Amino acid sequence: MVRLYRLRKSEDFKKVLDGRKVALRNDVASIFFAKNDEGHARIGISTSTKLGNAVVRARVRRQVRAQINETGILADPYDIVIIIRKGYLEHSFHENLQTFEKAFRSLRESSKGEKK
Repeated sequence: MVRLYRLRKSEDFKKVLDGRKVALRNDVASIFFAKNDEGHARIGISTSTKLGNAVVRARVRRQVRAQINETGILADPYDIVIIIRKGYLEHSFHENLQTFEKAFRSLRESSKGEKK
């Protein structure tokens, strides 16, 4: 995932989390989103120390970025914050990919009904 598609500033994370629009909340992850004016998605990934040491957390972030690239959400104008939970480690890459695909599908559907 290119740096252009990442949320980096804490203000950006805070803006998305304060809106509290939820696309997914389960044992794998919590996904919050907000519309943006960038014309493409910006995604921030948060991993807690509860997941494991730095090596484990970095591996999880790499996997999540790979799963995001496969879903095609980067073309949509959203700011997305993904908070990874401990249940992520209990599932395979493909099971987690299906979870993210389902969440992003519901995100797109829920935002179609919103007024601009």
